[in-house]
Amino acid sequence: MANATDAYCVPGATDFNKAYSRVHGYIALVICIVGSATNSINIAVLSRREMLSSTNSILTGLAVADLLVMLEYIPYALHMNIKIGPQVNKNTYAWAVFVYFHSIFSQTFHTISIWLAVTLAVWRYVAIAYPQRNRTWCSKRNTTLAIVSAYVICPFLCLPIYFAMNIVSSEVTPQNNSEFAEDLSLPHNRTVYVLEMSRNEELVTAIMWIYSVILKLVPSIALSILSTCLISKLTTTERRRQKLLKRSTVGPNEPEKQCLAEETCARRSSRTDRTTRMLLAVLGLFLSTEVPQGLLGLASALAPNFFKNCYAMFGDLMDMLALFTSSVNFVLYCSMSRQFRCTFARLARGMLSASEEPAKFAAKLEPTTQVNFQVTGPL
Repeated sequence: MANATDAYCVPGATDFNKAYSRVHGYIALVICIVGSATNSINIAVLSRREMLSSTNSILTGLAVADLLVMLEYIPYALHMNIKIGPQVNKNTYAWAVFVYFHSIFSQTFHTISIWLAVTLAVWRYVAIAYPQRNRTWCSKRNTTLAIVSAYVICPFLCLPIYFAMNIVSSEVTPQNNSEFAEDLSLPHNRTVYVLEMSRNEELVTAIMWIYSVILKLVPSIALSILSTCLISKLTTTERRRQKLLKRSTVGPNEPEKQCLAEETCARRSSRTDRTTRMLLAVLGLFLSTEVPQGLLGLASALAPNFFKNCYAMFGDLMDMLALFTSSVNFVLYCSMSRQFRCTFARLARGMLSASEEPAKFAAKLEPTTQVNFQVTGPL
């Protein structure tokens, strides 16, 4: 095994996998709990009436997909990486079905997130490059249609993954006892169930091509092109704004009205640029996660043994990076969007004041209750 891994992967991959797998469950659990909370906040803030826009609707759909991925990953991390019960319970048929479900569910909703990110980039490019057509092309109806399409089409794109794995049964023997229970002695001839890749190499190779090209590299290339276009437009807009700011200096013979109009235009352009930079940061996070996965998947399609001997060594790390990417959007929104910060602050104050009202009401009732007791007590 070690020799095969060294032949298909970087030296030390097996040792890294053994070391990281011990802490992956705890790291993933923390990220999922924090990420579930932050994505819930994203949904609550972005769906407020004052925040409604085409861009924020897509970001809301993105947050819903990320939230579902993290909520589902919590029991998976507890099951696969954290010892919370007898090891034999981790190899029942029910748990094997759950791992099967996890493989399809997580990939499906992560793919939805990727294509919503592509949609977000397209919508933002239209808003900057064709502002006069933005209302028509990126209308509320078209935005809703794009979000629904992502949630409907992506499950069909991920359907081939269903055929790439099989649940197989095995009996515990003295030879494989340590494989199913590291430090627990299981009874011999006990049947356990595990999820394995299909033994049909042609089928697995075809599925890896679909996974690497359609689910990973195509959206990554689209995001790269759109991000480059956005950066180019951002640079052009910045130069134009600098010219407007130079012209807006009030001179003795310049009309003040025109000057104020140019200043207003420059401020509006500055807000647009900040929003674009925030979305570029979101897209950059997606690319940093999806490109490595796509390249590893492509290598698995080209070399039949690469997936088992190399990709699997970094599977947990890829999962952690994807979870981290899905959990930090809240930080980006707060740091780069003043409107998001203000809306979040109002929402938080409203929740705090609502929680304080019962306590104030009880405090007001307490003296009255005490007086009634004093009056009726002697009787």
